[in-house]
Amino acid sequence: MPYSRDEQETTLVFDNSTGEWGVYSTVPKHIRKLSKLCELKILEEENGKPIAVGCVLSEKQICFKKERVYTEEQRAAAAERLKKARGKRK
Repeated sequence: MPYSRDEQETTLVFDNSTGEWGVYSTVPKHIRKLSKLCELKILEEENGKPIAVGCVLSEKQICFKKERVYTEEQRAAAAERLKKARGKRK
């Protein structure tokens, strides 16, 4: 039986000696994304679909970004720049 939403998780563990991330996931969205990045080790499956997987990612495959937060003035200025740039193409 697939994991309930409350039981789904994805964990990342970094091994500094090897520079690799160990990944474990039971979140279907994350499993689909991981399958495109690395070779998955299927830990559990149901009806031919993986419901728990593990894999190893290199250090450079993981990135931490700070989400940008714009003020209304910054959004308006960016929209105006975009409007001008689109007008120059004609």
